[in-house]
Order: sequence, then structure tokens, then C-alpha cells
Amino acid sequence: MKNLNIRKLGILLFLPFLLFSCEKWIDAEMNIDPDKPSDVPMEYLLPSIQASMAYAIGGNTAVRTTNIWMQYFDGVDRQSLAEGRYNITSADVNDLWENLYAQPMMDCKSLISKAEDKNSPHYAGVAKVCMATCLGTLTNLFGDIPYSEAFLGNEGNLQPAYESQEDIYGIIDAILEEAIADLNSEENAVAMSTPDPNDPPFDYIFDGDIDLWIKTAYALKARYALNIATKDESIAYTEVLGYIGNAFTSNDDDYEIAYEANISGANANPLYQFMNDRTDIRMSSTFVNTLSDDPRLPFYVAVDLSGEYSGSIPGSENSAASKLGDYSAGVGALTYFSTYSEMKFLEAECKYRLGMIDEAATTFHEAVEASLMKVTNVADSTFMADNVYNINSASINLQKIIEQKYIAMYATVVSYDDWRRTGFPELAPVAGATKATPVRFPYPQSEITYNSNCPVGVQLSEILWIFE
Repeated sequence: MKNLNIRKLGILLFLPFLLFSCEKWIDAEMNIDPDKPSDVPMEYLLPSIQASMAYAIGGNTAVRTTNIWMQYFDGVDRQSLAEGRYNITSADVNDLWENLYAQPMMDCKSLISKAEDKNSPHYAGVAKVCMATCLGTLTNLFGDIPYSEAFLGNEGNLQPAYESQEDIYGIIDAILEEAIADLNSEENAVAMSTPDPNDPPFDYIFDGDIDLWIKTAYALKARYALNIATKDESIAYTEVLGYIGNAFTSNDDDYEIAYEANISGANANPLYQFMNDRTDIRMSSTFVNTLSDDPRLPFYVAVDLSGEYSGSIPGSENSAASKLGDYSAGVGALTYFSTYSEMKFLEAECKYRLGMIDEAATTFHEAVEASLMKVTNVADSTFMADNVYNINSASINLQKIIEQKYIAMYATVVSYDDWRRTGFPELAPVAGATKATPVRFPYPQSEITYNSNCPVGVQLSEILWIFE
């Protein structure tokens, strides 16, 4: 089973940091801490990459902020209240940017290099899938970002150049192609699975299952190809279907990571930790009302103090509304990078856009059923009959596909991408907001201050290249 607890996470996240040496007159051996190696083996870099990536992408800024804007959540206090009214500053996004670049992405570069030196392409392939995941998340939020010069550091470039989003998308696709080739290699010197089944795994996500990593690479190719499909519709939608055909075939294949569920909350799901520490978000009435009789409601939404499922009207500061349910904010809840349900919704959309209407309706039903099974472990036949199967080839349209995908992609950044490229779901303005919903993140203050190549004067209303 690939959903594995993250053990000893605190130690793993600090393994990649280098030590500093003292003056030469001091015995060099005195500066070597055996608990903090300067050269971290591949087997220990990989879980560090996966854990730090999960916390950054599944946690505070990426999911919390975009899910407030998509009205899954409502910010009722402090920073979340400000962001709910579309006031987000460069300082607010520092952590997301720095945590992705300094930890998983830097470590991915290191792991790729080590894997090449040790003739272990499977490790390189996994690192490239993780790198593509991080790059896709960053560019979809910020637009133009550094890559080619981003990891040189002390080698001479502390102000990396920014590359256009169009170029970054080309880089992502190339990285994923390389990953697929690496993962298909029949020669691999260092195995990714631990020799002793009682030891913690080297691969927290798929426990060394290379076939699942190959499926994941294709799933990401499908997602990012669809984002730019409007640039060349006749080719792109067909290509996306081809990628989906090589991606996930059931919920068991999903690209996700679990956290250690213990009573102390250590190494817990990042949204759980946020709610435990700050509690300044509640479920939005927009999403709660959308769920209505949906069987996913009690999994997505916790009951309020009156025992009901309630939502805060966006901008109303209703701190008595329901908190997040265990699906997204339980102590051991998963972070979802990409899922089988997402692939089925992508497939339904592509088929609809290509005029394959009957097939689109069938695939749409499969997508909803996959989500129901994912969340509740039951394919509710009454709900499907009343709410899904009555959507057929005569009534299906893009709006219905994206609106159901919106429900399925709760607690991910995917819906923010879908909303920007399709306009669905249609969301009412937030009470008290003085501006429109942002269509991008601002650049972080650390980049504005220290990197002269960082674009200046960026407005939250500037549409990114992929969503033009």
C-alpha cells in the first residue's frame, strides 16, 4: 500500500543542509556531526523531497489561499480574512516560494545528479516527476519563474533569470519525458524499496512501484497539456487523451501522500496543523450549499456547534460555521497531488470538446463515481441516479463537467486552474471585497528585494499566459 506514514519527518527535512567549517587550524574531524551528514544518500534525499513537497503544496498558502478564493473555505479572521477579500501581499507568499525552491526542488536537482553518477535512473525519474510537480504548481500561481539558473547558488548566480511561462511549460513537458524514459530503464543499480520490510520506506508515495511513477508522469503530462490546449485545440485534446490512456486506472493509483496520525499531531497533515494552531478559516456557504444532499458532505465538512453542516457566507466573518472535515484536515488526512478522478474529468472534458458527446457523458459518470468511492468508499446509487445519470448526451456541457470536478478536486489547487481557464464554477463576489478575485499570486518579497530579475509592478489582475 502506497499511503505510508511519514516517520522521523523532522530529521529528514533537515538532512540536506550543509555544514559550515571552522578555521583550518581546527581539526576538521571536530566539525563533522554524524547526525547531520553533508552528503546525503539518495535513499534519504527522496523521502525528504516528498515530505517537504507535500507540506508546501498541500498546506497553508497553496491550498488554503486558493481554496478561500474558490469559496471552499471562508477566511474569518487575521490573514485569512484579508485574503478572503483578495488582499494578498508579497510577504504572504514568501514561505511557499522559498519552501519549494530551497527544499524539494533543490534536493531534486541533487538527487538527479546523484542518480546519474550511480547509474540509478529510477531515482532520477522519480526526482524529475517531483520537480515537474513543483514547477507546475509554482508557474500556475506565479507565471514566469526561474529554473535554469535557479539552483546554482554559491557557484556564482544568486539572482537567477526568470523564464517565461511558455518556456517553463516546455521545460515541464521535457522533464516528464525524461522521467518516463528513466523510469522505463531496465538497468538500475540502487533499488528504491528498502531491503528490510520493517524499515521505513525510501519512497513514501509509491513504495518503489515504478509502474505507478510512470502513470503519474503521464497524469501530469495530461494535466499540463490540457492547460495549454486552447493554444492548439485540434492537436492538444487528442494528445491529452493519449496521456490519460497511460495514466491512472483506479483510485488505488492516486498520486498522494499520507501523514503520521498520532495523538500529539506531530508530522500531521498541514491543514490539520493550521486549524489546530489558528482556526481562522471555516467552510464557505458556497461549497456547503453546493454539496446539499451530496454523500461527500460529512467527509468534507465538520458539523458546527449546533450539530449542523453550515457555511460562512464569503466575507461575513462567521466563525460559528463548520470547520474543515477530516477528509482535508484530519490529523492523518492525505495531500492529493493528482488522482484517477481528475484524469476521468480531464477525459470527459477532452471528449466533449472533440465532439464525442456520448463518450463524454459516460466518462463524466465514471469521474463522479470515482470521486464518491475515493471520499466515501461507496458509489451512492441514489445520488448517482438523481444527480449524475440524468446528465446525458443531450444535457452534458462543459459547465456541468467542471462543476462536478470542482467538488471532486476540493482541497487541491486544481480548481483554481480550472476556474481561470473556463470561468467555472461561477462564483458570486465576496462581501466587503474592493477588488476582483485575483488571477495570480504576487511575487514574493524575498525575490523583489534580492533578485533584480524579478518582474516588478505585477498586478493580481494580470492573466497568466496559460489562461489567456
